[in-house]
Amino acid sequence: MSQKLCTLNFVLSGKQGDLVIRDVQLWGDHLVVCNPVPEWKGQFVQYVELGKLPLWIRSKDIRTYRCYSTSATTLAYFKSKLKNASRGIVIELSDKVDQRSNEPAYVILFRENTELSCFRVDLAMKHEFDSQIFKLKQELGKTRASVSKEGSIDIIIQQSQQRKIGTKTKVYRNVQINDKRLQFNETLSKLILGGLRLRGIPNSTTDFQRLYKTTFDTAEFAHRDELKRISMGSGEDISFESLQETVETLLRLFTKS
Repeated sequence: MSQKLCTLNFVLSGKQGDLVIRDVQLWGDHLVVCNPVPEWKGQFVQYVELGKLPLWIRSKDIRTYRCYSTSATTLAYFKSKLKNASRGIVIELSDKVDQRSNEPAYVILFRENTELSCFRVDLAMKHEFDSQIFKLKQELGKTRASVSKEGSIDIIIQQSQQRKIGTKTKVYRNVQINDKRLQFNETLSKLILGGLRLRGIPNSTTDFQRLYKTTFDTAEFAHRDELKRISMGSGEDISFESLQETVETLLRLFTKS
């Protein structure tokens, strides 16, 4: 049989001063003999999203109370603030404390279908988590303390030096690769220009530009395997004689000379 367990009044703080929400009656099915019915006082804390509350907030043993009121102001307030069913109102009870932690007690008011309900926040699981975390931090602190400061500094310095050496090696290797590729391009360009001049093809003609570009691209393609190995840092320089032979072969083919 449901009975009235207590009446909750809580204060809202706003720009216009404090407003008291009165006559929030908490009804439940468990038998509690209290005459007169006790009155709880509280202070509004904040609005929350019920779906984002941590699991320890509400244990399976926590009872849910039905809330009623004869105050038009109170009913209007809940109708306005709890339009969204996922929203809750957190109230700190000023005259109640959590029995296990001696901390302030809280209730959360929410809408369940068309009825107004509330439940007490269960802090027991939170304190258990806090206790376990504290123990883990202590154990971690002991483990760190067992490592000598000198050893830690030496490891940090060693790792820093290794990173610097690795970075320098990578930069040096990239510079070498770029130098080899530039040398290849310069040598190939000089060989093509010299070959075209020997064949009497002036550089002012369209054919000169086309021959130069075609010969350059074709020679580059012919030596693609060597260039690929160079780009990977594992190849040797392409010899002048090999490149000269490639250019001469291509120019004889393209100019029939």
